[in-house]
Amino acid sequence: MNDQELLEKTLYVAREAGMLLLRKQGTVLPFGLTLDPAGDNPRTYFPRDQLPRASWDELLDATLAHLERRIGSGDIGAIALVTTLESGSQSGMGVQVETHSASLFLVYPYKGTGQSRSLGEPQTAEGLLVGPLLAGEVSDNS
Repeated sequence: MNDQELLEKTLYVAREAGMLLLRKQGTVLPFGLTLDPAGDNPRTYFPRDQLPRASWDELLDATLAHLERRIGSGDIGAIALVTTLESGSQSGMGVQVETHSASLFLVYPYKGTGQSRSLGEPQTAEGLLVGPLLAGEVSDNS
């Protein structure tokens, strides 16, 4: 699987997982996703499970630490960081996806309220939410 296909597959899986949370909880607390280089074995990490009283910042930090550990363990082809983002009266789901050679940060505005929320058309955001964590990582084969 080439990096573009891997980026697209990771984005799809991350967006769908985020939508499940949005429909179930009305919001998307920070979570992470990894795929292997073949685009298989998606693994999610929902820090809220271990940290039920944590703040958004603490959940984001826990997600980032988990993704960094997974990257350090090797055999990671792509990662995603997903969370609700708010600015004034607007909110949406931010999805940052990275492979070793590319990164993408999209914001899907929320439409509707509560359990009936859905996603609008994605907007490409400037830069990344954090990092990059994986994109541009150079492997040393010497």
